[in-house]
Amino acid sequence: MSFIFGTINLDGKTVGQSEIVSLAQAVKWEGFKEQIETNGNCAIGLCHHPEREPKAGIFRNDQITVVADIRIYNSEELQKSFTFNNHAEAFAKAYLLWGTSCANHINGDFAVVVVDRRTNEVHLFRDHIGARPLTYYFRKNRLIFASHEFGLAKSGLIKTSLSQEKFITNLFRFKGKYSQTVFRHIFKVTPGYCFSFSAEGEKSTKYWKPEDIRKDNSLVFDDVVVRLRQLIVNATLRRVEPGKTGVHVSGGIDSCGVASILANHTDDKSQLYGYSWSPEEFEDEYEGVNEKEFIDAFSQENKISVKYLKLKENDVVKDALIPEFEVQHIEHPVMKMAEKDGIKTLFSGWGGDEFISLSLRGTLNHLFFSCKWFSLARFIKQFGIKSVIMRLLTEVIPLLVPFGLMHSHKSEYTNWSKLCLLKLSFIIRNCKSIFFHKRKNLFGYGNRTRFALNLLENRHIPERMESWAVNAELYGYEYKYPLLDKDLLEFWFSIPVEFTFNNFHSRKLYREAMKGILMEKIRTRKDKGEGLRMTYSKQNRKKGERYVRELFMAIPEKEHLSFIRPGALLKVIDKNLETDDIRNAIKENQAIIYLRYYRLSKKYLS
Repeated sequence: MSFIFGTINLDGKTVGQSEIVSLAQAVKWEGFKEQIETNGNCAIGLCHHPEREPKAGIFRNDQITVVADIRIYNSEELQKSFTFNNHAEAFAKAYLLWGTSCANHINGDFAVVVVDRRTNEVHLFRDHIGARPLTYYFRKNRLIFASHEFGLAKSGLIKTSLSQEKFITNLFRFKGKYSQTVFRHIFKVTPGYCFSFSAEGEKSTKYWKPEDIRKDNSLVFDDVVVRLRQLIVNATLRRVEPGKTGVHVSGGIDSCGVASILANHTDDKSQLYGYSWSPEEFEDEYEGVNEKEFIDAFSQENKISVKYLKLKENDVVKDALIPEFEVQHIEHPVMKMAEKDGIKTLFSGWGGDEFISLSLRGTLNHLFFSCKWFSLARFIKQFGIKSVIMRLLTEVIPLLVPFGLMHSHKSEYTNWSKLCLLKLSFIIRNCKSIFFHKRKNLFGYGNRTRFALNLLENRHIPERMESWAVNAELYGYEYKYPLLDKDLLEFWFSIPVEFTFNNFHSRKLYREAMKGILMEKIRTRKDKGEGLRMTYSKQNRKKGERYVRELFMAIPEKEHLSFIRPGALLKVIDKNLETDDIRNAIKENQAIIYLRYYRLSKKYLS
């Protein structure tokens, strides 16, 4: 539970005490304790929840200074190369031994800054998947960094404004540049990379390269299952800490798999709390699988209490408008419950669906572009021609249409009616971002490994984890993602690709690995099962549309963001109020996107 921050002048100018103090005040949540160290042109610090021990640390010797927000899960392996007393020291010694490739020797969650006084360089590292956030500003030999972009913007050390590029990608649902934050000139360090800064400028180096992992064709399916089970269990248990532990229990195989491992290795079940996104009570109007049936069965078998989602009036809208909370707002009620329970770590099965328990997504694409005609015929026979045609339209055909003229998902189709919300001068100024954005197809050419790599490079995983990490600090705990463990993913990428869709049984590798761990009722379920929860969330947002209108109308005319046409947006809001169609009314969420940016501006740029 920690944030890190600092400012460094690469031209040798001394950093004023007031600068680092201003940065510390902006980065930390209210009540956080802080530690600051200044030394000439370098000032760094960390802050943490007052009721939790810091996970960050500072290490300094005559060669380097390291400030690290870090947790290491392969300490025993590193101890074979050097000794260390804490994780910040471990990273420092790894850097001195291996240079900027050191991060690839560490399995952990980390955001680390290394100041190398020998070369007058500064290196920013993030872990392979991006579990810990790290942002920066760099101009005219001045580097300012912090765990989150909001602190940088609020510090007053940077001249910034809302990123119009980021607003466009959010409004039109484009896939924009990952590194760009909601503020101009403030960027995120890409997971699996080292960003280096010197008087000559900046450069980035990719240290984690799963695309270079060679397939081990000597592996046998049954042996892979055993090894996968061992790695999943180890990844989960290495993340357990003393104190109360929380875990997501959605009723699906990923979260319940992690929860089952925790339950099997927790003697005192009163120290283990389950949390569900599903509502406590269902109404007839909601459509979808009732997850409560699976969650209750899991709870009874494992003797774990599970708390269900409880939403008050307008909670969905309020959570969606938290300026620092960009994605997956349904998690915020869970955060508040976990804080009340005194949770120290909260486990999630997030990411399993992209790799370890990957469904049959991308299989047809793999068979087609790899010319596996016999297997393709078997695939068609098993799923039927109609189903295969639908998959072709999603996975294959868009790649055969040049210049990205056909999107791979309907949700990515551009709704040009949104242009009416923007002033003409804004459209002209940003015409490149609006009309010539990249449209990358996730499935891609090549085999299913390429699909998995595309999911990594899409960066939707760290985007969610960043929001969760920043807000969890406020509540005094942190998230753990065992299914995204570095050792686990590297083994997965070494598995022959055919094993990931063995006999065309969805998620078979993971299901087999969970035998004897996860109860059969859940392990063998075939559906994804989040339809009811999603409908529930949509219904609550629909009920909050009048509240959205009230918030919008409360904004003084002169305070509206300069690039928006308030009258046009009000018409959209009123049209949504008039329709009973939930999907169309909330599909685009233009008003909520705008209100969030308005609040960002008021809170951090006023």
